[in-house]
Amino acid sequence: MITHKFRIYPSRKTEEKLIETLHICRKAYNFFLGELQQQKVIDKSLIQGVIPNMKICDADYNKVHSKTLQMEVSKLFSNLKGLSGSKKNGRKVGQLRFKGKHVFKTFTYNQSGFKIDFNSRRTQTLSLSKIGNIPIRCHRKIEGNIKQITIKHFPSGKWFAFVIEDGVKSQNTDNNKVVGIDLGLQNIIYDSDGNSIQNPRHLKQKEKRLKHLQRLISNKKKGSLNRNRFRIQLARQFEKLTDTRDDFLHKQSHYYSANYGTIAIEDLKVKNMTQNRFAKSINDASWSKFKQLLSYKVERTGGLMIAVNPRGTTQRCSQCGNNVPKEIQDRWHKCSCGFEADRDYNSALEIKRLGLLKLRVERPESNHLEMETLLSNEQFPSMNNEAYSKTKFWCG
Repeated sequence: MITHKFRIYPSRKTEEKLIETLHICRKAYNFFLGELQQQKVIDKSLIQGVIPNMKICDADYNKVHSKTLQMEVSKLFSNLKGLSGSKKNGRKVGQLRFKGKHVFKTFTYNQSGFKIDFNSRRTQTLSLSKIGNIPIRCHRKIEGNIKQITIKHFPSGKWFAFVIEDGVKSQNTDNNKVVGIDLGLQNIIYDSDGNSIQNPRHLKQKEKRLKHLQRLISNKKKGSLNRNRFRIQLARQFEKLTDTRDDFLHKQSHYYSANYGTIAIEDLKVKNMTQNRFAKSINDASWSKFKQLLSYKVERTGGLMIAVNPRGTTQRCSQCGNNVPKEIQDRWHKCSCGFEADRDYNSALEIKRLGLLKLRVERPESNHLEMETLLSNEQFPSMNNEAYSKTKFWCG
């Protein structure tokens, strides 16, 4: 399955219908939750069977497509499953809550009730049952069959359609290039080929404007038009920040998935790492989002991503295996074996080595020719080199 995010441009009249649909779906979700709380034995089909009676008792439910109401039942049980999973993992959880109007932002058409007409190059038309035709900007070609469309209202006031298609099967790649990637804060990406990307620090660029708007909002009366006006401005600034960061991560993940067949990367526990003074910088770097994007893009191209244990990759020499202690401010790796390099470059080489070792263990069925091809691509610096030349900077 492949999900596309397309912006839609409803007219004022159509937007009123979209907001009314959101309100009705929220009311249906809360009604289903109330029915669930009264059940002694949880039964999804019993709750879903109540929908025809709801339409008889309240005519508002006839304004919403039947599949959309059924998806609210699926959403309820999906939330219930997630809550149970969190409880099994040892987290302290409560009960499912009724949704307020400022929390409920999406509704879904599944299998039917929608159609996209590709009648022009720039703007297409999205037809939604019970709502009407809406201009949509499909900036990507949809190659498979559309299975589901979710409409979402963002805090900035914009509307988006998340289109899910059955997609195209991944193709086997003939690319035998191997790379190790080290993730950091000074260089957000440093790979084993010597390529590095400085951290763009997106939050720092927009932090001053965000703080200014937040101070203005705090001085406005709750519920006033002035407060709502500044709230939308703040939401748009956060949206720009998110879009800029996602654009950067998409470009970098695309570069590696397109140019390498095997990618080794650190299996960082980001949640545990955000308990210190670097939490804001780590969250801004979005390592987890980068790994998520890289994972599905590598899978789509038929490549392989290997997650390795990050313990010791910074302190261990990639050439001889000796432990070379370094503090966080020490940016240069210098080993007694004679190998010197940037600490992040040394880590990337070590991650690449660990990735190939893990590949041998997890894929013992791989033939010798395949493993020799992968190992032949290792381009470790000669131990006779006393220093590694300064790295080149690139921008995907």
